[in-house]
Amino acid sequence: MPELPELEVMRDVLSETLVGKTIVAARSIHPGILKTVEPAIDDLIGHSVRAISRRSKHLIFTVDDTLHVVLHLMLAGRLILCQSDTKATKATGFVLSLADGDDLRVIENSTTHLVRVHVVRDPREVAAIAKAGAEPLSEAFTLEYLSEHVRGRRRQLKKTLTDQTVIAGIGSAYADEILFDAKLSPIRYGTTLTEEEVTRLHRSIRSVLHWAIDEIRAEAGGAALTPHGRSFTRIYKKTNQPCPECGTRIAEIRYAQTKTYYCPHCQSSDKTIKDRRAWLTR
Repeated sequence: MPELPELEVMRDVLSETLVGKTIVAARSIHPGILKTVEPAIDDLIGHSVRAISRRSKHLIFTVDDTLHVVLHLMLAGRLILCQSDTKATKATGFVLSLADGDDLRVIENSTTHLVRVHVVRDPREVAAIAKAGAEPLSEAFTLEYLSEHVRGRRRQLKKTLTDQTVIAGIGSAYADEILFDAKLSPIRYGTTLTEEEVTRLHRSIRSVLHWAIDEIRAEAGGAALTPHGRSFTRIYKKTNQPCPECGTRIAEIRYAQTKTYYCPHCQSSDKTIKDRRAWLTR
């Protein structure tokens, strides 16, 4: 699933490509991908794309002050730009056709169609946006804000970092990278953190996200289809590989379809965390 860094790069590339172009057709191909009825999808026709923004894990295409397309790519969604006369594949779920002869297409190579598209008057009509917490790279994301939400509730750090109602845009992959950078265990309860550790976590959140954005920009090379391989990560999907800091083998915890990666030495005082389903659900 693309997280804040991928979506920021995607937003930049799409802004350069789409802003100012007029929509001449809009199609919802997969049943259920369009989650709204009013405004109608045809209301987009004749409007130009004014701006593209991001909120949490959503991309927002603004075509009018009171007309927006809100897109969540979920696990398998991606975007491509192609000529409108290019034959659509079975994986194509949603299409915006532009006056210059190009299409913006939402592709989802999955048997379960999870991508969500909303056409709304106000992005806050989308429940997940209305409930989204502070953007971690914004001025609102202060040390005091983080301390209140981390130390004010007995909850494990990985769960707090990936709670979109607390911090918007961070998912499992960058939560692992952030906690490694901050040298904190993913199952550590926030109530046990010292002021110095919260400060360290706050600094790591910002620095890791900025670092990831820079790495992805370099990988993307101006392409609208942002790669999600994350080959630059230090511990994410690096199970049994040496920690870049100490050489200890990176370990993982499995939970349903989610894995958490950590260094036993750097983050857990040389202790291997028990692989328990319960710790991520509390």
